Amino acid sequence: MLGNWRMRRPSHATVVSYLALFVALGGTSAYAANTIGSDDVIDESLQSVDIKNGDVKNADLANNSVTSTKIYNGSVLNAEIGANAVDGSKILDGAVANPDLVTGAVDSAKVLDESLTSADLANDSVSATEIADSSIDTGEIVDESLFSQDLGPNSVGSSELADNAVASANVTNEALTLSDIAGSAVNGSVSLSGIANGRCSQVTFSVSGAVVGDTAIVSTRGAIQNGILMYANRVASAGHVEVNACNFSGTTMTAISGFPVRVVTFR
Repeated sequence: MLGNWRMRRPSHATVVSYLALFVALGGTSAYAANTIGSDDVIDESLQSVDIKNGDVKNADLANNSVTSTKIYNGSVLNAEIGANAVDGSKILDGAVANPDLVTGAVDSAKVLDESLTSADLANDSVSATEIADSSIDTGEIVDESLFSQDLGPNSVGSSELADNAVASANVTNEALTLSDIAGSAVNGSVSLSGIANGRCSQVTFSVSGAVVGDTAIVSTRGAIQNGILMYANRVASAGHVEVNACNFSGTTMTAISGFPVRVVTFR
């Protein structure tokens, strides 16, 4: 059996205690953890101070939400760029400068064929090892730019000289010998006798290398009787020079035997 029950009026201390608890819970409402959703937050009301540093992750970013103005200048490194991610359409024309290129980054495959000009080459940057054999013709050589130091020893032959290209000024004085002159030169001997005073006798000398049309000269190579002389007429046939031997001594000719002579022909 229930006893008598009656409602007691709360004491002043009890009222103050409940009021303190009410204020501590946030006024008129109290929220348990993980109970606040998007609908409970006023649109565009959250600020930077409401977000803990470093807590915004990749998953929290919407697609295409990060633009150039959101990225700190100079903060994107090579590791952040995917392989083959940057193509020509992503680079401002004329924006890539030499400091942007790593050493050895540009090879032959990156250079447009026939696009390099002299302005792209440093002075003395091209040496013999960079030039393919037979790759340089007259079009690549500046007119009148080659000097003697550019020519190798014995590099200029007859085929490199134009007709009438060598003048007297180009030949060192007393430098030419008979070996430089077209024709022939032979040392030999002759035996002559019985040529009457005031008369001449024609003899033929064998001169190897003499050609019809050559001009011939005969000289004696020893002392001979005064008034006895020899002079060449012509090259009668290949290897044969006609010579006149004359006695203008005014007396009988002294016979000569094995007398040394020299015959020279000029073409």
